[in-house]
Amino acid sequence: MPFADATGISAVDLQHLTMLGWPAVESQEVGGWTVRFSSGITRRANSVVSTAMPADVAALDSAVDEVERRSAERWLAPTFQLWQPASGSWQEGRAAGEIPDAETDAFFEGQQRLGDLLDRRGYQEVAPTRVLWMDRQDFPPDTKWDRRILVSETLSQDWLSASLRSAAGEDEASRLVHRRLLGGGRSRFYSCLDAAGTIGGGAKLSLVTPEGSGRTYAGIYALWVREDLRGQGLSALLVDAVFNHLVRLDVSGCWLQVEERSTRALAVYRAAGFNTVARYRYLTRPN
Repeated sequence: MPFADATGISAVDLQHLTMLGWPAVESQEVGGWTVRFSSGITRRANSVVSTAMPADVAALDSAVDEVERRSAERWLAPTFQLWQPASGSWQEGRAAGEIPDAETDAFFEGQQRLGDLLDRRGYQEVAPTRVLWMDRQDFPPDTKWDRRILVSETLSQDWLSASLRSAAGEDEASRLVHRRLLGGGRSRFYSCLDAAGTIGGGAKLSLVTPEGSGRTYAGIYALWVREDLRGQGLSALLVDAVFNHLVRLDVSGCWLQVEERSTRALAVYRAAGFNTVARYRYLTRPN
């Protein structure tokens, strides 16, 4: 992975960053694809990421067969993460001038071929997602630090418990997997305290330096606000806290992944200065 440009990011490189920023509990290779399993906790950590695509139809079919077999062994629905240009389909991205080079064109063409195959197999689309990006040069330089915000480099029991209660998923099995997912890699955890001093919202920042690149990138994950505190601007407060640190760190850019149905979150991130640079959707087939 080259990561050569000081500004901007290619779709292939961005896909790689998103994998590194949210490492699955178990990752395997199938035909050059990365197959991720994490006991069904989050689609992101239980889906296939496919950069290289077999040119031969039989080889593509065989790779999908193998993914389905390994998923069935774990009682999980086979799920693929299929990337698209910001404007939508491969053809629309070409027409809009969003595909600047042969590598990017081959990447999106391969995603399209895999999607067509999965459609024929009866896979269904779920959770269309936007990938947002901001270059370092566009980081807001004047964000204020709010006294309600705390930050730590380690995942605390209180942060994890508050996050899981917000997501209604506090059983012990899911707690163990969430700890593995959230605690993976180099991270910072932001907490926003309520009037009683308990955690009312939080966010995880992943700091990723791809092997051989010499550059570090940041990804914002698991941003949440407790239900009784929503609508009070705490999401924007947490984003400001992240930027307050990012302007002091040697990072080349920052990304976010947001489901398209999360219109309120998208509005917060657009107001902060993020732009949609790619999309992806999941194709899955129930067992």
